[in-house]
Amino acid sequence: MPKRVDLGRFQIAGSFEAAYDYAFRPSVLDGFGVEMILDLNTFMLGTPRAGGQGGDGGETHEFMTADGKCQTVVDAMRARAKLELSDYRDDLTTRELALLANMSEGAVRNALSDKNENGLRAIPGSKPVKVAHEDALRWLSGRRGFVPSPERLIEDHPLHEHIEALKTADGLGKTVRRLLWSAFGNPDQAPKQLGWSVEQVQAWCDGTYRFDGETAATLATALNIDVPMFVGKALEVALRRDLPKRKGGE
Repeated sequence: MPKRVDLGRFQIAGSFEAAYDYAFRPSVLDGFGVEMILDLNTFMLGTPRAGGQGGDGGETHEFMTADGKCQTVVDAMRARAKLELSDYRDDLTTRELALLANMSEGAVRNALSDKNENGLRAIPGSKPVKVAHEDALRWLSGRRGFVPSPERLIEDHPLHEHIEALKTADGLGKTVRRLLWSAFGNPDQAPKQLGWSVEQVQAWCDGTYRFDGETAATLATALNIDVPMFVGKALEVALRRDLPKRKGGE
């Protein structure tokens, strides 16, 4: 039975998790790559849609139905790719708009019937009904349930939630290393951009830094993330790291 299959044992599970975050909680941390679009499309096309007993081939597996989790994630991933990736830019269906706006398709169809200037406009004669990319983007931007991809790290709410939840200096260091890629294109550029030594940058990347509020604020500013939050977290995890050592030396 499909319910007894542990997808966590397969590489495709990680792609589904990354695609979910990309579609519904876009962040620099989501780990999504465009190669996953092909991987997930291939998985959905190659996985049997039905099974069990019966002369008609059995019932459609729940996870392959329109409301199934696998199909929902893949459809939402495609929708965001159409909206935001230049190589995949395209018009959106009512289902895709509903997924991105966290609304029902019925609500989207109601918006299509709204003749006011803020309403949604279908492409004349499109079957199934589609909305032009620019109009879809305009309309989605005004929906409370739509989560836009952050253009700057300071707007990346999942990232800030992740940092706030960190408990170790090592975990903060791994996050800093990842953010250096976003800020400078390559962590190797960080010393020059920050005016720091290679050793000083490395200490922040491996969690062995010696806490200094001004230094932490400089790094947070360069990464374009919330300064008070980052400075407070850097102090907290440094204390968690160092206090056991200090107690042992007493």
